[in-house]
Amino acid sequence: METEIQILHTLCNEAAPREERLKLLESCAHHAFLEPEHQIVFESIRALFPLGAITPARLIVHLTNRGFPDIDVERYLLAPPAGCAPCDFGNKH
Repeated sequence: METEIQILHTLCNEAAPREERLKLLESCAHHAFLEPEHQIVFESIRALFPLGAITPARLIVHLTNRGFPDIDVERYLLAPPAGCAPCDFGNKH
């Protein structure tokens, strides 16, 4: 499940090239995340991605509007834990 969190973090990471994040987003489009919360967050990220940066405020609003106001978005937006390898775009599902 750490891989799922890392994927979500990478998708939100504005420091990563947008084209690479788009490839990752597309490669995960049909992936079923093991953790239901991760699937919910991914779906919101996928909806917000074409509209610009994935900010905490935008993600919170989107999740709240979908009926999930209690998801801690910071765990997906903050840097992954030390020791996590960088996400290998397109190969983590």
